[in-house]
Amino acid sequence: MSQSFRPALLRTVGVLLALAACHACGGGEPAPKSPEPAPEVDEDQPSSLAVSAEIGGLNEEKVDKTFRRALPDFQTCIEEGSKRVEFLGGSVSFFLKIDARGNIDHAHLEKSTIGDRVTEQCLLDSLRHEHWPKPIGGMHGLARKSFDFDPPNDVRAPTSWEADRVSAAIRKLSQKLTSCKNGATGPFEATLYVGTDGAVLGAGVTPPDEAGEADVDCLVNVLRGASLPSPGSWPAKVTFPL
Repeated sequence: MSQSFRPALLRTVGVLLALAACHACGGGEPAPKSPEPAPEVDEDQPSSLAVSAEIGGLNEEKVDKTFRRALPDFQTCIEEGSKRVEFLGGSVSFFLKIDARGNIDHAHLEKSTIGDRVTEQCLLDSLRHEHWPKPIGGMHGLARKSFDFDPPNDVRAPTSWEADRVSAAIRKLSQKLTSCKNGATGPFEATLYVGTDGAVLGAGVTPPDEAGEADVDCLVNVLRGASLPSPGSWPAKVTFPL
């Protein structure tokens, strides 16, 4: 090779080396991207996997908050009931079955000494109007809660009776009561207010389970027609098994 071509050749090699260096700096694989943030999950919203079981869990804090929202309506129910039975009061234990949309699928009272079916239904209806947390891990969630209600009126409490004070009168209604139960064998429980003449002033019944709720109205209607012993000069209240 002649001397005259050497500088040009060197310049050409230099350009090629520079291009190769630039390619090595900027032409490699792109830097890995940061992972996408995981989408926020609504803990009350059941996923397709979360509904595989029949009974799931409920957020207890949200359940308690929903019950508290219903307290003003509860008080209205008690006040309205006291217009029928002036010394109306007692304790209740709710059983609720919440569906996947946060609505009540079923509700009944596992225990109640309120002794007035209309008031008890009013309490249950108050809860049906609320929106509940959705169950997690199942199609339904179960909620239970108990409350005590004092009579809203400043009135003397009814005389407290033992169950044996009404047992003879209730036995006379046994055929009608059995017919109401439609074959149910669990322990129903009744609470009655008894007037001074032995008439029933108010009646409430709690069922042994979810299915038994359908029999309660029939049982209450039979008990309202009972003729009971007179408690004397002041009404009485009694709770007994059916």
